[in-house]
Amino acid sequence: GGVPVPTLTPGNNPVVTPSDPFTVFDAAPQQAPVPTAAPTDPFGSSAPLPAQAQPQTQQKDEADFWADMGFGVGSPGANTVDSNSQTSSPGNVTPGSDASLSSVTGSESNYDDTPVELDERGLPAGGEYYKARVTTPMLGAIFSSGKEVRSTLYKTASNSFVEAIGERPVISFTIDGSAADTAGIGLGHVLLKVNDTEVHQTDAAVKTVGSAARPMVMEFYIPNKNVKVQKTEGHCMVKYDNHSTEAPASACEWKPKYVVMGDMLGKPHILYMYRSKAEYDVAVKESQTRNRTLSVKVKQFDIRGAKIFHERGTVQYPNKPKWHYFTVVRGQGLPIKISARTFEDLQPVYEGIVTFLDREARMKRARMEQNRERMQGMYRETYY
Repeated sequence: GGVPVPTLTPGNNPVVTPSDPFTVFDAAPQQAPVPTAAPTDPFGSSAPLPAQAQPQTQQKDEADFWADMGFGVGSPGANTVDSNSQTSSPGNVTPGSDASLSSVTGSESNYDDTPVELDERGLPAGGEYYKARVTTPMLGAIFSSGKEVRSTLYKTASNSFVEAIGERPVISFTIDGSAADTAGIGLGHVLLKVNDTEVHQTDAAVKTVGSAARPMVMEFYIPNKNVKVQKTEGHCMVKYDNHSTEAPASACEWKPKYVVMGDMLGKPHILYMYRSKAEYDVAVKESQTRNRTLSVKVKQFDIRGAKIFHERGTVQYPNKPKWHYFTVVRGQGLPIKISARTFEDLQPVYEGIVTFLDREARMKRARMEQNRERMQGMYRETYY
């Protein structure tokens, strides 16, 4: 998409490292942190972070929200803020801010306007319908409308597809190992019925799922193959603390992170990095609760105006398989190197970044063309 891709020319000879850093992803999943009255900094600071007392009414509202959503609700704990100078914005994100879920909608003028044919149920033709049976009280999923996932999960869909989905509840997030996950309920699936009761909006879905008798039978619609539901996240190794665009000389210089390009926590131009998928799950859950800051650390990088270097770069360390990586060079801030064992493992994050940059470039060209036409019109009026 017009992104310069220089070839990889490592400047230093890699050195032998005692272990493969990628083995951290093969270990047992980390448990989601349990907030306490005085949580410690998950990045290693020995000093406890200050606790913030939550009003009793707010705690009750949070419990009601997550009980309705189908999550188990623990005691609300203290919150922390990532003040690292490398982050592009504060670590606390609340639903009422500009970085809330409702702001992730994108510009419809930059998407495909191809009309879609509807089936007998009023949904885009070619999709599949299925039923899932859930027996547990907790579903472990979050619903959003089609418009809210327009620039993330449905970024490949046409405007008419999103309009046909309307305000119907779409699965925008599932917790690993939850009832939704084990029942095969996937991202981008559209909820239609709960125990034969039709649902047409996200709020109704939350209430109906929370109050429905178990076992609960849920009917879903899966978009056709022309709509590729894109999950732009994954376990990666990263390096973002020097000026080099090349892969590090040593494998041990990389840091393991769960990388997410745009998501429910903010706008689509932010690249997020968490210590683990479990902490990302916690961040999503907490961000959906009103007036709640995050209890986990998250690094945030604004990639607007960035360029991709080493699009299919590889690096070979002694006694290790070849790694794949690419570099995000930003207008401000240090370059971000992102790697994985295979290009397939790297592709979800890479595609998310490139898709955003391509769309940003198209928007910039469209604005320039509009300005040019306006200036030409002003010139003609002046001349005549």
